[in-house]
Amino acid sequence: MAFDMGIGDLLAVTKLAWDLYHNCFLVAREAPEDFRQLVNELASLQGVLRTLRDDVNSDKSFLEKLGESKKDMLERCLGGCYDTLKKLEELVTKYRQLGIGGDGMQFWRKIKWVTQQRDISNLRAKVMIHTCNLSLCMSSIGNSSLARIETSMVAALERQQVSQEQGQEEPVTPQTRTRSIDVNETPPKGLAINGLQRVMTESTLVERPAARSPESTPSMSEEDTSEFGPSSMTTPTVSRKISMNSRTPGTKRSQPQYDYKDLPPSPRSSEEGFQNQKKSISEVSIASPDPANNDKSAPGVLEVVHEAMKELSRIRQREQSSRPLRIVPQDTLHKPDDSLKEKFQELANDELKVRRLNARDWLRVATWWLLKARNNMDLHERPAMTNARGSFSRSDDSRSPSNQAYVDLLKSSWILYDVILKDENLTTLLTDENRKLFYNLSDAINEDFFLFKPVDVPDQQTLLRQNLNIWELLQPEEESFEDENLMPGLENGRWITVEHEDAGEEDEHVLLRTFVNAEIGSKALRIKSRGAPYLLLLSVKEGESEPKVTITNQSGTFGMTRNFTNEDLTEFKNPSSPVSPQIGMSASSMGAVQPIPMHFGRMKISVVFTSDADLERFKTIPDSYFNSVKLREPRQMSNATESLVFESSVEVYEVLKASTMKSTVPRQQWTSCNIRILETTGKVGWKTTRRLVVSSSAKERRPWCTSTFLPLSRVQVSKDNSSRQMLMKWSDCTHEVIQTDGSWNNMYSYVYDDANPNVAICLQFCTEQEALDFEKSILRLSLQPVYEWSMGLDERFVYNVCDIEPDPKSYKALMITHCHMNWKYSELFYSECPVLLEGYVNHEVAERLVVYRDTDYQYSHARTSARFPQVYYTDYVSNHVEKLYKPPTDAQPLFSHCTKKVGFKLIEFEDENVAQQFMNSLTSNYALLFSRRVHWITTKPPPRFGSTKSSKGNSEVQLWRKGQSTKLVSRWEDTIDDKWMTMTIPRTTDGLRNMKDSNRAILPKTEYERGRLIDMANLVARSPREASVAKKIGPVTIAFESVRDREEFVEALEGSSDRGLRRYTSNIDELLGVSF
Repeated sequence: MAFDMGIGDLLAVTKLAWDLYHNCFLVAREAPEDFRQLVNELASLQGVLRTLRDDVNSDKSFLEKLGESKKDMLERCLGGCYDTLKKLEELVTKYRQLGIGGDGMQFWRKIKWVTQQRDISNLRAKVMIHTCNLSLCMSSIGNSSLARIETSMVAALERQQVSQEQGQEEPVTPQTRTRSIDVNETPPKGLAINGLQRVMTESTLVERPAARSPESTPSMSEEDTSEFGPSSMTTPTVSRKISMNSRTPGTKRSQPQYDYKDLPPSPRSSEEGFQNQKKSISEVSIASPDPANNDKSAPGVLEVVHEAMKELSRIRQREQSSRPLRIVPQDTLHKPDDSLKEKFQELANDELKVRRLNARDWLRVATWWLLKARNNMDLHERPAMTNARGSFSRSDDSRSPSNQAYVDLLKSSWILYDVILKDENLTTLLTDENRKLFYNLSDAINEDFFLFKPVDVPDQQTLLRQNLNIWELLQPEEESFEDENLMPGLENGRWITVEHEDAGEEDEHVLLRTFVNAEIGSKALRIKSRGAPYLLLLSVKEGESEPKVTITNQSGTFGMTRNFTNEDLTEFKNPSSPVSPQIGMSASSMGAVQPIPMHFGRMKISVVFTSDADLERFKTIPDSYFNSVKLREPRQMSNATESLVFESSVEVYEVLKASTMKSTVPRQQWTSCNIRILETTGKVGWKTTRRLVVSSSAKERRPWCTSTFLPLSRVQVSKDNSSRQMLMKWSDCTHEVIQTDGSWNNMYSYVYDDANPNVAICLQFCTEQEALDFEKSILRLSLQPVYEWSMGLDERFVYNVCDIEPDPKSYKALMITHCHMNWKYSELFYSECPVLLEGYVNHEVAERLVVYRDTDYQYSHARTSARFPQVYYTDYVSNHVEKLYKPPTDAQPLFSHCTKKVGFKLIEFEDENVAQQFMNSLTSNYALLFSRRVHWITTKPPPRFGSTKSSKGNSEVQLWRKGQSTKLVSRWEDTIDDKWMTMTIPRTTDGLRNMKDSNRAILPKTEYERGRLIDMANLVARSPREASVAKKIGPVTIAFESVRDREEFVEALEGSSDRGLRRYTSNIDELLGVSF
């Protein structure tokens, strides 16, 4: 049973839309894409409803001004919107009964999303349609046009309905069509128009709340809550704007601007079809048209809606053009006379022959001359100030900057009042930005003219001797230069604004702008400029910390931007040569103004400031900044070298609580910072340290810089996939340990504890790639690895490092990264290598484990693992150890030096090939050919009677090759003192070939070495218990575990495994750059 839906139900529909948006917002975080898009559309719909409510509130006659046709259409829209929202409410209620807590992804699996996807898609389409319909109702479109659009929409919906009845359904896409099914369902009775008017007289509707950040939860104001009843909701986030038409006639509030791009069709019904019965649009589904039953040439719903949006856009443009310009009338005293106007027009025509200028171009030119006038005013002395606004004293010198400033103001006034305002084509359609510039420019011109008293105005002859050009002269290379490696200044209009704070894009902050002379390009093409025709700027971009220098010309054909560095200040402090005075410079400003080279990539530019004061201002800002952040520069040390490992800008830098990784109270967060990692390398490689330096942006009034000790071990980082945010935590040397000295006195020490991080930060990088580069700089060395491999998510690298003094030695650095949950950290230990290749520098990071050249390891072919029984890790010591007092509260303990601690390391591999290549990387160009565990190995000659079995037990036997030399390396268990035995053997022996069916291999008499350690440089046993057993000669008998092991041993020895050898040696050749 159908009945009317009154417009008075606007309050109820708005509250329902708000509640649904709030409830959907709570479950949308881990929801599928279709549901998140539905939430976005709900945000748009409730925004339009709240805007409509505010317009009604701001103008009590709003309803009467709509007219009967629009009232009827608005009531139908509200009715259909209410039905759709109620259906969505039923679905959301069912979701909430299933529970939202816990893992969001598990929640969406619980509701069986696949079965609900079609309902969500249909509801989303309907919400989008209602948003579009309400926007049409609120526009100033004529009734005839509105009826035409509504009729075409109904026809498109009917065609879509036929298509859906044939079952041709598909997901919502821009190419699909939409149809509606009208049902005879009776919605609740509304308040009707009179009811709404009565409500408005008794209670004022609330204002529209400001939008908040996307991270915030939806909420409503207190007045919203009182109007709709109790609610705990917070401010809504409208993540996608919907285009509203321009302001309805009679309203006092301008409508927000929305974007109608790719909106779905809107279910409209013609006025004629709803004269007798108002139906609610309650069912909308998506289907493709059936070619057999539909006219292919007839437009679909989407096309009709797009046409409606174009009509709304045209209406808004007409309304905007009809709005009067806010402009300050031209000063009758200070304006160019007819002769001067003719001269300006003559000089302006040169450029107009080349290109046609629109209103925006002319406004920029007028603003340019206003800024030039102000620049000349600053150059002029002002000894007499007769009032609060000040005045220029009369100068008899025609070259005085005040005279040129007056002429520049006349240029700006002529362009504004005699060029733009008198050309109807230029003022027909003006953007809001240009309208603002009109007012600011006219106001500024009159304000600046006010500084000139009648006695200060130059006479006609003086005016004609000034620079009357409307266009600045161009140098040859201003239009022809291109450099793909240089960031162009892009459109220069953003710098040319009346107010200093308006210059630049929204994410740019201009620190200083001034006009300069410049010589651009090579010697053959550059020209000395006069009159300072270039704008030079210092600016800072949001998300970046470093100041940028920009130079641009008037026409916008030339614009260069780059970072301003500390090295640039050297040129500013030591300019090369003096320069002759420029036209328009006062005697006080004709100081030692000299050309300063300021190259932009391959473009050579020499800048000449118009005064010493300008030069001083321009260099003071970066000089003050760089002095405040000196801590980030590499330190000059006598016994060590500090180098830059990583540098980047971060959008957000925040200090966190290390225990919870949550924000501190109060929150310590800064934006647009610079982050650097500096590495200090001394003469002992394992004592290398790092520090993390964060500095503020140049736009800060008080720039700051902090430096924090960064250990090379157990620095933990966490980054989600495709995220620019990086979490980081580590330990410094401030963990307090209290002991006693044996006499009841407390001894205070502050130590490094890698298992208990106490420093944590959060970094938001500008790009994901910068976040990845930072992660690599933490988890890797800055050198090219000798060898690298991975096991799952864990990466492993082998590097070359060395000690220079006091005991010169070289060794390998092995870095292993580990992944635990969402965190990564790295370990670094050192294994002795024989020769430090020429050109390698010591750059170690992460946890340290030192094994010297004469070392010990246990390699297992069966387990594909390598064990280092005794290694040395780096420990970090503070400057406050075992003292009877605590440090002052304002003097935190700092890192002092490094010491060693002993440990062991077991490294496992996924396959034998990786294990062998790893072992190869630890030697000096040796390749591991063979490794097996044997029953025993003995150097005793075989007796005539009895067994030759050794009593030393099992051993691991290896064959290594370097060029034509083959080494046999054997290691017994740890119970044997001189556990290592090495020897050089020939590649073939007759004795081995004659024992084919035995598991034993007997090598002829040869020299062998015994010792407790092995020299990895030469694969020779070292450090025997007794010097007499260091070298001996005798036969060697090896008992393998199987005949097959013996055969493989013989094949490797006799060269049958040359193919495998080539595989291993080629890897070494490639990584180390050497050949066998």
